Amino acid sequence: MVAIIDTHQHLGSCRTFDRDVSADELLVALDAHGVTGALVLPFPWPPDEKAAHDAIAALVAKVPRRIRGIASINPHVEEKDYLAEAERCVRQLGFVALKLHPLGHACSPLGRDATKVFEAARGLKVPVLVHTGQGAPWAMPSLLIPRAHQYPDVTIVLCHAGAGYFSQEAVAAAQVCDNIFLETSWCTLPRIKEMLRTVGSQRIMFGADVPENVPVEITKYRHLRLSDTEVDDCLNGTARRVFGLGDVDFARDEFSEEQILD
Repeated sequence: MVAIIDTHQHLGSCRTFDRDVSADELLVALDAHGVTGALVLPFPWPPDEKAAHDAIAALVAKVPRRIRGIASINPHVEEKDYLAEAERCVRQLGFVALKLHPLGHACSPLGRDATKVFEAARGLKVPVLVHTGQGAPWAMPSLLIPRAHQYPDVTIVLCHAGAGYFSQEAVAAAQVCDNIFLETSWCTLPRIKEMLRTVGSQRIMFGADVPENVPVEITKYRHLRLSDTEVDDCLNGTARRVFGLGDVDFARDEFSEEQILD
């Protein structure tokens, strides 16, 4: 049975979208639906950004074979402060990527403040995840094409791959930029099929975004009629390659409810 890595999950509170996700809610959802491991990040605009990153690091320490962290930092802070928190998250806490949320952060990927995200990712040698879909025009996938050309050595993951609204744009962006990858949460089945046909499974990865969406996204992949290679790429292999997880032995059976709720 192929391992499933959810490349997009949130933990904590969010002032932008009025959401709260607890550690037990997240892990119970993963375990209930056979998800082996997950990459976890804060929502944009949490009450305390550093505390949100620390909470993810604490969860990693508690279940190290289930979770890895991703940093989501307000791009409008001073450059030195952005870089300091990015370095802390990657070098001290072991996080594997940075996130830019054009809607939640109120920041165009082409804006001046967004530049520090890509510069930090280049320096730290980690990918950048960028929310796409809801929040146009700043969340349109096409805006990442100039950044992908400007930073050819930075891997850019289009979260939600346009989210159905702009999925064909996401496909087009990936077709013209080899360093753009697609995470498929909230996409329709026909659009995911198009991505597989035109971009290929080695640049597509599974994500669910929130705990209650895990079974929905898994069901999509169960109905795509993929080859064994495509299944392994989308649910496991692409994530391992992009985020440097080749040596991480994700283990679903490590989690028990008592571990998290104590």
